[in-house]
Amino acid sequence: MPFAARLSPHVDRVRQHTRTWVRDMGMLAGAPWTEAFYDAADYGGFGPLTHPTASLDDLKHINDWHTWGFYVTDAFQAGFLRPRNVAGGRAFVAALKSVLSGSLPSANPAERGLADLVSRSTLDNEDQEHLVEFFDALLWELHNTAQGRVPDPIDLVEMRRRSIATELSAKLARKSVGAELPAELLRNSTMRALVDSFGDVPALRQEIVGFDHLYATGGSSTSAVLAVQEFFGCEVQQAVSVVADLIAARLRQIGSIIGELPSIADEYGLDAEAKAGLHRYVEALKSWLAGELLWTQRSGRFDFSPVPARKSFHRPSGLGTRSLSIQPQNVLSVHADEKRVGVN
Repeated sequence: MPFAARLSPHVDRVRQHTRTWVRDMGMLAGAPWTEAFYDAADYGGFGPLTHPTASLDDLKHINDWHTWGFYVTDAFQAGFLRPRNVAGGRAFVAALKSVLSGSLPSANPAERGLADLVSRSTLDNEDQEHLVEFFDALLWELHNTAQGRVPDPIDLVEMRRRSIATELSAKLARKSVGAELPAELLRNSTMRALVDSFGDVPALRQEIVGFDHLYATGGSSTSAVLAVQEFFGCEVQQAVSVVADLIAARLRQIGSIIGELPSIADEYGLDAEAKAGLHRYVEALKSWLAGELLWTQRSGRFDFSPVPARKSFHRPSGLGTRSLSIQPQNVLSVHADEKRVGVN
């Protein structure tokens, strides 16, 4: 990870807000989230790491969206993907789509959460389209798994961008820093490649991190590791290495694209304000990637022991942390006994 992670000074208030919100939406009823699992996963700490410069109000809203996405993914995996319940999965997705179209939600926490978010958001047609793509990607994985089919690696990478809502995450990052950019610039092939590469990094890394819990236990056949293993006829560890190399290649591609942006800005005739917005957008994507990595390393969501535990945000260790740093001025204590610390 060539980018530096920072922690928002609003982290404690966002954690408090998000926990209250998920409880109000009924997401802590025990399936798939218990209160202990929610606390260990530290969903309230996700936004403060991925959007370190956002205002408190924006950060609360952004973190609600991300937390809802985590909940929908976990609920779908537990309720429909692992038991191969295709009919139930279709009904679950249909209900979410109906809420998006304006129907009143049922008592289902996923529906209630979506209805609440929609009521507090300004969604355009493109946003709704990307949400539908997210829902359809869930069904795509379910259908493949129910059929015991391991997808082609290229198809899988493209669908994973949808299943983690890459477009929506990039847009939240852009809005959080007030980057107003021309639509024609955002549709530019280089900018599209930037967003695709941005989405591939966390999507593919979570395929590795969650492999033993979900894919190796037969919970899903839709895995980048399995797809590479089958496509190349190699062992699991070799397949993991290929996926890791792809992640590294995407990070290098992001760096290369960033180097091209000044000339693209000139090509589109951006004024000084728009160029500054483009710079803030790129910095927001970099912060998001670095923050997501640190959150993944510290979150109990990926600790599949019977009693998961959240790790502190200081002193990161493990693959990818040599180039990761927490800026001292942005570090707040996560627990009462933690010290302020900067890590290089």
